[in-house]
Amino acid sequence: MKTRANTSEIQGKNFSRETKAAAFIRDALPKVQRCKICGGYLHNHSISIDHKTRKADGGLGSLDNAQLTHPYCNTTFKN
Repeated sequence: MKTRANTSEIQGKNFSRETKAAAFIRDALPKVQRCKICGGYLHNHSISIDHKTRKADGGLGSLDNAQLTHPYCNTTFKN
């Protein structure tokens, strides 16, 4: 029976499931977009564009006034 003393030590030429997961977390998560309202991670298929300054308060549809958010966060009342 082979035991793993340390998952970071070299096990062979193939990547273990743990090493693949660690590489994904290390490389992908820091680059994932976050909701500008709640700070949560955004999914590619669930993104809304929100006005930073609300239209009711004179906010324009310009790039400077746009931010990526969750659809839920964009449809709830914000202060």
